[in-house]
Amino acid sequence: MSAEYEGQDPLVIAQQAERDLNSHQAKHGVKESLSTSESGVDESVTTKFPGSTIKVGSAASGAGDNREIPVDEGGDLISKPGEKVGHPTKARDFEGEGGPETKQQLYEEANPGNDDVQGNVR
Repeated sequence: MSAEYEGQDPLVIAQQAERDLNSHQAKHGVKESLSTSESGVDESVTTKFPGSTIKVGSAASGAGDNREIPVDEGGDLISKPGEKVGHPTKARDFEGEGGPETKQQLYEEANPGNDDVQGNVR
């Protein structure tokens, strides 16, 4: 349990959360912020849950190889030669050796009889 709830009865916390979720305001909303209407995520609920955070956009979806990996999730700041400040690691930085062609060639060599291997078709 987080430090914000330390020393409190968990049942009391649960009852308060239930009251908050069953309120007219929670069910119907008072006003919708721009971020809520665009993303469908109401960021104002973080005030009800101390220590909580919300991520929206590509950081939340994890789609593609262009996603930045935050330091708190195992990422790092990479500096190129001559750069004073590094840029955050991206998902593509963890792809491994070689490009797609190399990976396809290694797959074809390891699985010569598979139907999806086109290198040995005459």
